[in-house]
Amino acid sequence: MCSTEEERDEYLDTPRGRVWIRAHSRPEFIASMRLDEGMGIFAAPHYPPSREKKALERLASNPESNIIVAYNQEGVIVGFVAIAPPSPAERWGKLSGKGLLEAMAIEVSRGWRSMGIADKMLECAVNDDFFYDKIVICTGYSWHWDLESTGLSKEEYRRMLLRYLEKAGFMYYDTDEPNVNLDPANFFTAHIGAGVEEKLLHEFERLLFKDPGWADFRGRPRTIAEVLGRNDLLNGGDGARGGSEGG
Repeated sequence: MCSTEEERDEYLDTPRGRVWIRAHSRPEFIASMRLDEGMGIFAAPHYPPSREKKALERLASNPESNIIVAYNQEGVIVGFVAIAPPSPAERWGKLSGKGLLEAMAIEVSRGWRSMGIADKMLECAVNDDFFYDKIVICTGYSWHWDLESTGLSKEEYRRMLLRYLEKAGFMYYDTDEPNVNLDPANFFTAHIGAGVEEKLLHEFERLLFKDPGWADFRGRPRTIAEVLGRNDLLNGGDGARGGSEGG
């Protein structure tokens, strides 16, 4: 179990020094830090770290959110996982406040990748009792991926992210949600807490498809290993090597 801020933070020793991991980060804690200069990739190219930091503070002010941050001894945030209720404007927003949350962003600063930081942050998320009775979705949109700095193809980056989510217990779901289907590389995954009630799970499955023609797929999650084995858009090597951690 990873600690909350009332307890001692977890830590990870990396080649660049010790990094601490804090779950349930409060707005004032985030405000006291600064974002590393290599942050700001997940939302758009050249997204200002100062603006990204304000967005994290805003999300952290919601008691239903869980913002996990990785920071160093200089008080610099080098990674974060932002889990919060989905926007009411989205399809998944119909279950906002009812036990469904979204991993809106998973990011590690460019100079701190491939050190296990992303794995440790997501481990803190899914092993938290806070998520025992909740569904956490995570959508991969190719236009948010930092392909430039990694040198990975879109397909290799997709593979890397899916393997990362697989380790955290996420399952792969088909859906007819338009944004997911804009690019064959996009994907939709979910982590179902062990204590999720049948009603919530059923309502979640009903949201997956609006087109009745896809009904046969409803409620049929697949393991990520199965997806990568059968539908290998990605015939390249292991994208996780030397790659970016985060979406």
